[in-house]
This record gives sequence, structure tokens and C-alpha cells, in this order.
Amino acid sequence: MSILRNILKFVKTVFILLLYVVFMLVFVTPGAFIYLKCGRRSEKKKENLHKFICWCAKAGTSLLGLFGNPFTFAGRTDEDFSRPAIITCNHQSHLDLLAMLALTPRMVILTADWVWHNPLYGFIIREADFLPASKGLEVIAPRLRELVDNGYSIAVYPESTRSLDCSIGRFHQGAFYLAEQYQIDILPVVLYGAGKALPKHGRLLNRGPIRMEIDERISPEEMRRHGDTLKDQASYLRNYYVARYAEMAEQMEQTLPTP
Repeated sequence: MSILRNILKFVKTVFILLLYVVFMLVFVTPGAFIYLKCGRRSEKKKENLHKFICWCAKAGTSLLGLFGNPFTFAGRTDEDFSRPAIITCNHQSHLDLLAMLALTPRMVILTADWVWHNPLYGFIIREADFLPASKGLEVIAPRLRELVDNGYSIAVYPESTRSLDCSIGRFHQGAFYLAEQYQIDILPVVLYGAGKALPKHGRLLNRGPIRMEIDERISPEEMRRHGDTLKDQASYLRNYYVARYAEMAEQMEQTLPTP
């Protein structure tokens, strides 16, 4: 029975991967290239590109739902992302990016180098002003300031790397530096299930729910009350995530069917 289950998981994973590659190579990247290269560049075109990326991500979450990984988004129902924020999220899986992109088109994400240079979608994220964190905050901060002034939030994974076991790792200080520099809120979103569906070193897609919850914003003044230094603020928010993730995991696992 376990052999059959693994065969089915392999077939499902390969089918979804092939569908994704074909969709990106045949439709998404060529379509975005033609749209951006024809005619004059404008902010309206850039806005439309972000809306297109968000739509593709939502379509991707719906597709995964059809194959046994239902996505749900919960938490603050009044959050419309109209005010820029530093959006933080725990990091578990390659699927995290899909969930993050589906939140709002008014967002850019600090990425790893391999994402920025990816042959399937690197062109799109570069055109959308997603910036590689490896360049250093001092280098990319001026461009990020322009994006914030234009109403875009900045999404950051404070752990920088995916967790092996879905636990919350040490938080780096970059997100808190940016929030302090631009005097904007921290907006925590908490993700459950992505690391179980596709673990860090996993090759097969496991069945199971994926949930992302939007929490309350934390203002710069409130962050300073939780720590005078960026290190203290990073430690506070990590502890916040540890508690929230444990609460969320308990709630989710109570709803899972008994094997």
C-alpha cells in the first residue's frame, strides 16, 4: 500500500511540475515579455504586472487544492494592504513564495539569488522590482524607499532559509532595520503546512492543508517598546512566531482526519 501511495505521489508531483513549467514557458514569461517590451514603459504597466503575478499565484494555490493541498487564508479580514508595511513570514518550503504572492499585488519580495536568476520566471520578478537580498540592504535601500513611497509593501523571510522541521529559526535583523528606516508597520503572517506538503529537501508533494494567517500590524512605536535594539526586536518577533505557530499547529492538527 505504501508503494502505491508513493507512486501516486510521484505521478502527482511530476504532473504538477510539468504543468507549471509549460505554463511558465509557453504563457506567463513570453506574455509578460511581449507586454512589457511593446510600447512605452509606465507605472500602470508595472501595476498590471504585479496584478498578473498575484493572479498566477492564486491560480497556483487553487491548483494545489485540487490535488490534495487546500490553501486557506485567514486572520484579519480588514487588511487591504493599502498602507505599506514590512510583511514577515516564517519560511518552510518552496511553496511559501506562492502563498506570499497570492496575498496582494502591492508587494515586492526580497529574494535569493537563484530566484532572481531563475530561467523560468527571473525576468518577471526582476521587472516587478523584486530585489536580491544578497546585494545588501545598504545597496537596495534607496530603491526600496521608492517602492514604499509608491505604496508597495516589502515581504521578508526573517529566517532567511527554509526550516528543516517547520520550527521557527533565528530571525535576522534586516526586516526591523527597514521598518525603522521607513517608519512603517511590521505585518506578521504565519504559515502552516507548506513544510509538511513539500519539505526543504523533499522531492515528492505530500497531501495536507496549507494555511496562512494575517495577524495584527505592529507599529514602529510598539516595536521599540519591545526592544531598544534591532536584535531585541528580532528576538521578540521570533518568540511571537514560536507561540503563534504552536497555537496554529494545534488548531490545524485537531481538524486533520485520523490516519
